[in-house]
Amino acid sequence: MTAYRPALAPDPRRFGRRIVLHADAAPANASPTISNDVRLFATTFAAGFLFVTLMLA
Repeated sequence: MTAYRPALAPDPRRFGRRIVLHADAAPANASPTISNDVRLFATTFAAGFLFVTLMLA
């Protein structure tokens, strides 16, 4: 979900607090799959953990 904050607000105390969703935001029926970034992090973490475990053994 992409949130854009307005540059101007009628009340200065409300500056930047309104969230505006645009058409490029994620659809409501998006599938709950693991993103590529999380998959890359998990793979890198597992490889590093395995490497350190083998080096200490």
